[in-house]
Amino acid sequence: MRTTTYVLRPAHLLAGALTCIAATLTISGIIGYHVMRNGTDTEVNAGRAEVALQYQDRIDRLRAEIERLNSRQLVDRESVEIQVMDVLRRQHDLNQRHTIVADLVARAESVGIYLNTGQPVPAQKPAIDAGRLASAGHDDRTAMGGESDIISEPVKALGLRDASSKTFDPLSVLQGTDPAADTNVKKNAEKQAALDAVKADISEMGTESTAAVDAITVATESRIEDILSIAGPLLPNLNKAVKTTSGLGGPFEPLNHTSFASRLNRANTALKVLKRVKFAALRLPVKRPVRNGSLSSGYGPRMDPFLNRLAMHSGLDFKAPYGARVFASAPGTVIHAGWKGGYGKMIEIRHANGFVTRYAHLSKIRISEGGHVLAGDVIGNIGSTGRSTGPHLHYEVRRHDKPSNPASFLRAGEKLTQLSL
Repeated sequence: MRTTTYVLRPAHLLAGALTCIAATLTISGIIGYHVMRNGTDTEVNAGRAEVALQYQDRIDRLRAEIERLNSRQLVDRESVEIQVMDVLRRQHDLNQRHTIVADLVARAESVGIYLNTGQPVPAQKPAIDAGRLASAGHDDRTAMGGESDIISEPVKALGLRDASSKTFDPLSVLQGTDPAADTNVKKNAEKQAALDAVKADISEMGTESTAAVDAITVATESRIEDILSIAGPLLPNLNKAVKTTSGLGGPFEPLNHTSFASRLNRANTALKVLKRVKFAALRLPVKRPVRNGSLSSGYGPRMDPFLNRLAMHSGLDFKAPYGARVFASAPGTVIHAGWKGGYGKMIEIRHANGFVTRYAHLSKIRISEGGHVLAGDVIGNIGSTGRSTGPHLHYEVRRHDKPSNPASFLRAGEKLTQLSL
């Protein structure tokens, strides 16, 4: 068997050692490089992840803020739209109310409640009751004066402005609203201010229309009380009927805490009652039967000119020139037109509520039985027929065949005339 022998020289050992050392260093360097590189990449990746998280968080916060702003703008827009709808509804109601009040004014004028007048200066000063004047309130009209301009449009004069002149355009409020636009904050504030102004104006006009209804109510109820105070003593059942069927009467009750519908109902009731009261009052025998005659004999006991002893005089005697005209004192139906004993030529007229008037000692009769007459119609002429001492008119007022003092009716007629009935 052959054996090979290698001899390692020192130079060879050194070279091998150096080679091993170089290889070891190279491997260590490579390993260190990779270790360092991996650590650096980890740090870079961690930094990048943190930056990404911060960026995403900011994006999320910005997105939330945008959504919040959008939501606020949407709420503001919805709020404006709701208010617009409310204003439109109120404007519609106001237009209807204006029409109702205008109709109420027209109906008030049809029964003599004029909110405008063509006679700024009265024909004569009204009589003032001292007791009433002493207890007059702040709205009493018994001590007023001054010059007045004629009112041609009473609705406007009351302050009731035409709602149509305040027509509200919702597009002018909502136009240009964009929830995503930051400038809409200022625009919305301006639109809100415009809405508030419109709502305030509508509220003011609603107050004015309410005041107009109240004015009509107060004037109408006051007129009813005035008529009842005059006609009531002549026709007590009228006074009782009005106050039991309508609930009117007594001192005026304030309307401060009642709704517009209640106020309107009260005004309508008052106008209906006034119409009925005027209808009854104007059918009472209250007109003078002679225009320029003087009273020669009153109602009640007197010395009879023929018997020369005390006797009951059941009417009034008006001295007037022979042939002077005689007028009907109220509307009615002629139930007698001819000669009747001591009355001579006489006319008898039946009126409403059981009243009858007699016109005696006429020289001429100008109507026929069964005919209908109106207050103020000429029915005959002054004479001295029958039991008479000279030209005059004997005038009687009877109810249910019982005589009443005609002077009470004539005084009532003068007062009713002052009320322009």
